[in-house]
Amino acid sequence: MNFSLKIAALLLLPLAANAQSLSEHEATGADASLPSMDCIVEPSKIIELGSGVPGVIEQIHFEKNDFVAKDEIVAELDSRVETATLELATARASIDTSLDLRRKNADFGLRTQRRNQKLFKESTISAQDMDKVKTETYIAQLQAKQEEDNKRIAALEAARAQQALNQRIVKTPISGVVMERYKSVGEYVEAEPVYRIASLDPLHVELIVPIKHLGQIERGMKAQVSLDVASQDGNSHVAVVKSVDRVADAASGTFGVLLSMPNSGLRIPSGVRCSLDFTIEH
Repeated sequence: MNFSLKIAALLLLPLAANAQSLSEHEATGADASLPSMDCIVEPSKIIELGSGVPGVIEQIHFEKNDFVAKDEIVAELDSRVETATLELATARASIDTSLDLRRKNADFGLRTQRRNQKLFKESTISAQDMDKVKTETYIAQLQAKQEEDNKRIAALEAARAQQALNQRIVKTPISGVVMERYKSVGEYVEAEPVYRIASLDPLHVELIVPIKHLGQIERGMKAQVSLDVASQDGNSHVAVVKSVDRVADAASGTFGVLLSMPNSGLRIPSGVRCSLDFTIEH
C-alpha cells in the first residue's frame, strides 16, 4: 500500500468508529450525553382531607390502605339540626296557601274595579269611591306580588339549607389510597384533617440532575425507569418529563426534573427508589 492510501485509511478509521458508535447509540435509544441517574417514585398528589365545617363525626367509611374514588363520601358529621332545618325550609317553600289567597283577592279587586268603572261613567258613584276601589285593587296586586317574592325567598332558603347539609358530608376530590385516618366516630373535628389520601395514578418520578446537564432535558422526553423493588408489572417502566426547573440550586449545583409515569391498576409501588435512563425518542 502506498503512502497516500495509508493516509486515507488512517483518516477513515475515526469516521468508521464514529459511525459504529452512532449505530450502537441509535440501536439502544439511550442519550449517551445523559448518564443513568438515581430517582424516587412518589404519589402525584398527597392531600390532607378535612371538613369544611366543624362538628362531631358520625360515620367513617374508609380505613388505612383502602382505595377511594373521586367524589366518594369518606366521612359524615352529625347533621340532625341541618336535616330538620332543610325539612322546615322545604315545607315553607312548598306552601301556596297565602299566595293563592292574595291572587284571588287581586282578581276580585280587578273585577270590582271594572264594575265600578261602568257605574262611574254613568255617574252612579263618586270619584272618591272610584279612587278607593282602584287603590284597594292595586294594594291587592302588590300583596300577591309580595307573596310571590316570599315564595322565591323560601325556595332560596331551602337551597341554602341543602348546602349546609351537604357541608356535613366529607368527599374526596381525588382518587387514591388512604395513607392515614386521623379521626374516629364521635370525635370533634374543626381545622384538623380527617384523612391523608395519596393519588397513585399517575405517579411522579423525581430526579435531581447535575447542573452541567442543564438544557439537555426537555419537557416531553421519555425515560426508562427501573425500580429497586419488584412490581406486578416488572421493574422497568416508561416515564415522560412533565417539568424541568427553570432555576437551578446554586448551593448544590443541581436542578430538579419531574416525570409522570402511568400506573393503571395501581400495580407500581410508590415511595421507592429507582434508576433512570433517558431515551432519544420524544
